[in-house]
Amino acid sequence: MESVNENKSLSNAISIENGYLKFRDQKAFDSLENIIINYSPQQLDAWEKTLVGFSSYRSTYLKAQNEYANVNSSESFNSFKKKYSDLISIRPDSSLTYGFGTPFSAIITNNSGELKIGDEFRKYTKENSLILYTGNHKNVSELKNTGNLTILPVKRLLMNIRNVKSLAPPQGSTTFNNGILSQNLFYSGDNKRRLYVELWYEHNQPDLVTVGSSRFYFVVLQELKKTFGGWRSNETDYYSNGVDLKFGSTFSGSGLYGFNGSFNAIQGVTGPIIYNMPSFTGAGTSVTGTGRFTTGGVPDAPGFGY
Repeated sequence: MESVNENKSLSNAISIENGYLKFRDQKAFDSLENIIINYSPQQLDAWEKTLVGFSSYRSTYLKAQNEYANVNSSESFNSFKKKYSDLISIRPDSSLTYGFGTPFSAIITNNSGELKIGDEFRKYTKENSLILYTGNHKNVSELKNTGNLTILPVKRLLMNIRNVKSLAPPQGSTTFNNGILSQNLFYSGDNKRRLYVELWYEHNQPDLVTVGSSRFYFVVLQELKKTFGGWRSNETDYYSNGVDLKFGSTFSGSGLYGFNGSFNAIQGVTGPIIYNMPSFTGAGTSVTGTGRFTTGGVPDAPGFGY
């Protein structure tokens, strides 16, 4: 994997504009995406420190996780909920998840879910959508009164049930929408720790003519059951025990793309952890295969299949 220092050549393709990242063009964005989505949590922290004037939504989310670990009363819970009401979603079992966007977009957007690529603004919203527009920067009120917008769905799940799959494209479409496709939930033998394993999909199509590219990636998170208030993320070691997936694409003549292998262990970190698979040409139409992830607290998590 390339280090942060080895990628200084990309720095002139990114600037900070009013608190959000501005990428020179789509090519610069694609190049950076293919690098940082493979970073470890420590590398992401180091990379963000080089972006003076920018604070990512990911950093805010991790800060909220740390604060939430110390919530131990109804009063502190209500205070936390009020503080992060516009930023964090709380599941029915009191565990946390992102308030908008995707695990990857959290790395490159600010607390308003914004970034800019060339002349195009992109904004992720709490209404599970991605808004694309050009021209001057617009706040939420201005966007509500703007007609010339492109709005794309971003699928997210807030449930806490053990297994949810949505591996078929939405009705009336042959391709996946951006967002989460599956969620598996595994518990330790004593039920004091649990492991989320989610499969996410993102398609990047710069315009209606360009084919674009897609990627699937796993998001893995261990949580610890607290005496007060349910589940909290906690520091642990993450392990990949093998992934073998095949991806269908709209790209003519491409056949099936795939990934077969394991990822490096990541030790002593607080999740969520992104495990990225190589991008491919076209939009995703199907995914099949098997995988398995474990952690220090849930070492016996079983394999799963699609």
